[in-house]
Amino acid sequence: MTEPLPAPGILDAFGCPRAPLRQLEGGVINANWLVEKPGGPIVVRRYTAARSIPAIRWEQALIGFTAERGWPVPTPIAVQGGSTLLEKDGHLWSASLFIEGDPGIEDSTALRRIYGRLLARFHRDLAGFGGEGQRPGFGKTWELDLMVEPAEAGTFNELVARFSREYPDLGAAVRRQRYRSLRELSRLHYPDLPEHPIHGDFQPKNLLFKDGNLSGILDFDQARRDALVGDLAPLLMPFMPLDFRLSAALLEGYESVRPLSDDEWALLPAMVRASLLWWVAFLLVRWRKEGTDPAGIARTMNQRFPAFDAAEKGFRALRA
Repeated sequence: MTEPLPAPGILDAFGCPRAPLRQLEGGVINANWLVEKPGGPIVVRRYTAARSIPAIRWEQALIGFTAERGWPVPTPIAVQGGSTLLEKDGHLWSASLFIEGDPGIEDSTALRRIYGRLLARFHRDLAGFGGEGQRPGFGKTWELDLMVEPAEAGTFNELVARFSREYPDLGAAVRRQRYRSLRELSRLHYPDLPEHPIHGDFQPKNLLFKDGNLSGILDFDQARRDALVGDLAPLLMPFMPLDFRLSAALLEGYESVRPLSDDEWALLPAMVRASLLWWVAFLLVRWRKEGTDPAGIARTMNQRFPAFDAAEKGFRALRA
């Protein structure tokens, strides 16, 4: 969707009032523009209305902590007065230096091992991040009531009930998966695992490479505190098709830096399903707020969940 240009005064605040700009593609949640500022391009971001000032401050603190440990991340730029966050035209705005590189979207077992090693090192280096508890407005993967607050429709179950009035079969399928997920996460001691900062969307599209080296880690929008397997699980469930070779390579790379515990191994399949429900919650919010077509929800419930159910035995065998 094409978004309007940044509000008047935004580019002035970042020192480039008449600089050429173009909207960047791929922003599912926030809108981003590349601005050709003298001295080097920057990226101006307009946050979704669902993001509060405390939530963005937490994210920026995590990015700063990550940068201090040598990771190439989009560090926020301060404007006059020292703030890295502006409020204008009813939205919150920030800017960061543009990071050059190409997304690591070409998949191979070698690349998946690299992604696994990078994620394990990333987890290791972020372990010392202090912060003040959970990121405001966020929760762990199974805390979907917090996830759907922007829909202004009550709890996750209440939002599903609204959805079910128009799509009863899909709504019933969502409820079944939700109850199954809650039961198995509790049985597998998910609440007992330590909580750490996670990226939340450590996908190849958010990893930039230049001359064969990592040049950037983008999009901390879903960063929060959770069990570390909360970062691994979404990488084990591609949209389609399932590929055990790639999953095995990812886990092999990860464990070469940070071995998983017995509890984490047992929990992984349940976290994959919980991650799919997290995605459904996101789509339900968009359906409620923007009136989007439920095709993505239908595809997840009717194709992706059954595909993973059929593949679960194979995923459990990956440890061997």
